[in-house]
Order: sequence, then C-alpha cells, then structure tokens
Amino acid sequence: MSISLKKTFPVITALSSLVMTSVDAYTAQGQDQFILKIPSGLIEPDIPNNNPLTERKISLGKKLFFDRRLSHDSVLSCSTCHDPTLGFAENRTVSFSAHGKNLERNAPSVFNTGYLPSLGWDGRFSSLEIQVSQPFSQDNDMGITIDEAISKIESLPDYQGLFEDAFGRSIDSKAIAEALASYQRSLVSGDSRFDDYLFKGNREAITKQEQRGYEIFIGKASCINCHDIFHPSVNSLGGGFAVFSDFRFHNLGVGYENGKMKDTGRYWVTRKMEDWGAFKTPMLRNIELTPPYMHDGSLSTLQDVVEFYNKGGIKNPNLAPGIRPLYLSDDEVQAIVMFLKSLTDKNLLNDELANK
Repeated sequence: MSISLKKTFPVITALSSLVMTSVDAYTAQGQDQFILKIPSGLIEPDIPNNNPLTERKISLGKKLFFDRRLSHDSVLSCSTCHDPTLGFAENRTVSFSAHGKNLERNAPSVFNTGYLPSLGWDGRFSSLEIQVSQPFSQDNDMGITIDEAISKIESLPDYQGLFEDAFGRSIDSKAIAEALASYQRSLVSGDSRFDDYLFKGNREAITKQEQRGYEIFIGKASCINCHDIFHPSVNSLGGGFAVFSDFRFHNLGVGYENGKMKDTGRYWVTRKMEDWGAFKTPMLRNIELTPPYMHDGSLSTLQDVVEFYNKGGIKNPNLAPGIRPLYLSDDEVQAIVMFLKSLTDKNLLNDELANK
C-alpha cells in the first residue's frame, strides 16, 4: 500500500520488537510447509527463519488481504490499492485512505516483493512484516489501529480458529503481520515470453521488434544499468535471475518544480543530501499491467515513461549521473515499449496467480 509520511516511525518501533523474534515453536515443527514454485528467470526469495511459509498462514494472509471489514467503515482492503486485476497495483495516481484522504504515493505491485531487501519507494521498511503492519493506523490506509483490527477479527465468526490453526495461538499483531507477509511472499511472478527467450533459449518467443527493444534496453539506452539482468550474455557475474532492479535509489527529477522537490524520497529516511529526491528502482516484471508510473503516478503510459527517460528526466541539483538525453528515435522508443510488454507473466492472462 501507499503510505502517509507522517507518524510512521512510532508504529514501526512498536511493532518491530514483535515481528523480529525467534522462530515460533509451532511453525518450526514444519506444520504444513508451502513450497514455492520458482519459474525460469527467478530464484528462491529470502524467507525469514522466524516466518517460514506454510499453507495455513498463506491462506489466512490472503483472507486478511482481501477483507474490507478490516478498515474504517469497511470501505477498503489491501487489495483496493493492490488489485490483482491490475498486476496487484492500482490505476490511480496515488492511493487513498479509508477516510477518503489522498496519500502521497502510488502503490507499487506486490508481485515478487519477497525479493526486495527493503520496502517502500523510499526503502524505509526493512521487512514485509514491518511494512504490512504500517497501514493500520488512524492516519494511514486502513483508518483503524491494529488493536481495532484485532477486535474486529475476534468478532467475526469466519475467522474462528484460523489463527490457532496457523500459529498455534490466538490472534495478535505479530500473527497478522506474519500472515500478510507470507501471502505476499507467495506471489512469485515470472514465466514471461522474455523468460522463454533468454532463460529457455526459445528465440521465437518474442518478436523481432521486441528483440530490438531488448537490445536497445541493454545497449544504447543503458536501462540495464539500474534494471539488472543476471545472465552470461549481459552480465559478467552470469546467473539466471532478473527482477529488473538494482534495489537502489535514484533521483530522476520526478516531482521537481520551481526549485523544490514535492516529495524528498529517500532523503526522508536517511537525511543525506545525496538521497534528496531519490526513489527506489522499480522492478519491471508485469509493468504493462500497472499504470500509472513513478512514485507519484505522474506518467500515464509506458510510452510516456520511455520518452521521459529519452529526454533525460527533469534537471535538478541532485539528478542521478546516469540520467541524460538518450537520443532515441520514435521507432527505438516504441521498440523498448514493446520489449517491456514481453515481461508480462503469461499465467496472468487467465488470472492463475491473481486467484491463487
């Protein structure tokens, strides 16, 4: 979910002591271990030792994720801003809270979040367990506190026994966080036509135009400098892994106007001037499903995004060194757009992942 920048750290501090504890004895016994199916082009994500994946936790987390009753006046759920029909993202420029207030940022997709070393556009969250707890406050997405959410769940008959089955104990904030985090870690999405092309060696899997777009992506446009691909053909480290992000933070000039940055990004977390206006490099899988783009939703289409980069972003005092005019022709811009569309998971066409 997108977040309010106010009153965040007190919530994190209060919850971090709960979620970063030793392995729960109940789940450590291998209660009903869930085995992730890893497609070509991806590897096993990091699963915390103190929150192993189980069928019951994932099932409970999914129920929580889609439950509107866990918000003020039952108006929204996690899936309101992370809609499975929209690649688990949203088609609004920025998210809104249960109280109807616009929040500051666009909600990114939760597909493949298990690969992220930090969460949020500014990387303020060190784990999914911490991040998923944050929306539960009066000022943020759900419009109710975690204690109010617990009270609601305890009053709902359809939750009876589910936390005991999943965790061997009654509901608490730690269990809610771990269930939601487990569900999101289960949303591994790959299996695109591009994966067939690069990692399976099927040279007919993408079109000539898409191949040309890929060549420009890794060559003239230098997109690969931030949107990493680990494969012997393009990376000296070799490997067979691509989430198309360096997980770092860069200033592109988005939101810079009249000498000011509307959102200071990573600087809000680190207070380092080199992070002023810098935001995390997004992953690119399923990118065609998740417009609008950038942290503020200011670019409506993939065409807009590529043209933005082609112009060299927006000049400002902290513009990332690699952001410069690319001098791409219209045909080259279009080829990159078509390549990006080849990164869509084929299973999403029949909602296999969205309904798992």
